[in-house]
Parts: sequence; structure tokens; C-alpha cells
Amino acid sequence: MHAVGSGSGKKIIVYLIEDEDDLRDALVYSLNQMGFRASGFSTASEFYRAHAVIRCDIVVIDIQLPGEDGFSIAQHLRSASNIGIVFATARGELNDRVRGLRDGADAYFVKPVHAEELAATLEAVYRRIKASGSASQPVLPPGPPATGRWTLTEGDWNVCDPEGRTLRLTQSERALMVCLFKQQNKPVDRLQLATALGSDLEHFDLQRVDTLVSRLRRKALAAGISLPLHAVRGTGYVLQN
Repeated sequence: MHAVGSGSGKKIIVYLIEDEDDLRDALVYSLNQMGFRASGFSTASEFYRAHAVIRCDIVVIDIQLPGEDGFSIAQHLRSASNIGIVFATARGELNDRVRGLRDGADAYFVKPVHAEELAATLEAVYRRIKASGSASQPVLPPGPPATGRWTLTEGDWNVCDPEGRTLRLTQSERALMVCLFKQQNKPVDRLQLATALGSDLEHFDLQRVDTLVSRLRRKALAAGISLPLHAVRGTGYVLQN
């Protein structure tokens, strides 16, 4: 079996996120033998770093991973790009399969996974991607010309990097970024950020601010954007511009 090319001899780039070393290595080897360009990673953070440098066409994700789980990875990727998403997991319950597909997966495998069946599925997913547009480019609204600075545009719903790349924000992400932009290059404490989110501070867990920041960073990385958003020990966060 040979991987479907782009017409110019391009190999399908596949990243596997799987913390079981033997399984990951075996699938990567098999897919490479069948003509794919496959690489494996044991954690979400390893995958995000690699994907920010070279985007894959399709990602194969285990659900039970150390740190961020597969469902969360799929949600972030689907919100930022037209990437192919395939689950390969030991969790075969109906509610997990339904959730995976609703989170944007193109296919859902229950382990053990057979390399030949996985390869055929990856080819089918890639054909779907080619029909709807390139997976290697994030699905983002068009950005303004490069300004050399980080900016908020379109009523603060988009954050734009110095090269003009644009990331669409959710309501909570928008509130967070507006607060940080107002005090850019100055530390903003978590209490201020929680207030900006419109939270009931009496019952608000400030760790939710950390969770929101972490998710926004990963969403940006999945779109090839590295936010200049840094933690300030014992305080909160600073947006450097």
C-alpha cells in the first residue's frame, strides 16, 4: 500500500500521540514503510512543539495521555485548523466514541489497531482534507498587513501577531486578552484577570485563569502562533509587546 500523494509526490505527514512506547514505535515504523511520513510523540506538549515547526496533515491520538488528554487535544486542533483527526484508544465505550466524533474526529479506533486498516483510513481522511482545503494551513480569518506588533482587531475578537497571522478568540479569551493588552508589558494579577472574565470572585477558583491561559497558548501553537504571554511568579501574567 502506498500513501496518497498531493500530485507532486508529497507524502502524507502523520503524527501519532501515544504514550505506550512499543505500540507507538510499531505504528510509526509500519506507516513509514507504507509511504507515509510518520512521527510519534508521547505527550501533547511534545506534539504541539513539533506541529508548530512542521504541521502534520493528520494526527492519530490516544485518549488516556499524561497531562492533556486526547479529547482536549482534538478540541483545540479542530478549533484552529482543518487537520485530520483519528482516535486510537483502549476506551471503546459508546459515550467515548460519540464524544470523540463530536469533538471533530474523522475516525475512532479501539485498540488493538491494525496498521493496514489505519493506513487505509488515513488515506480516506486525507482525500477528505484535499477536497475541503489544505490541512497544513490553519482555518483562520484573514489578518491585517504585518505591523511588527501584536494587536487586537475586529472588535477585539482577533489577536494578530507581528507578521499579520490571526487567531480568532472565544468570549473568555477575548476578555482575557483585552485586559492584558491594556496593561501590556506590565504584570497583571490573577484577580484582575478573573474580574475581567466577569466572574463571581467569591466563588471563583483562580486556577481557572491558568487553565484558560494554557488552553489559549496551545490553541495558538496549533495555528503556528507563539503568544508572548508569560507567567509572572506569584502574581499572574504579562503580555510582552
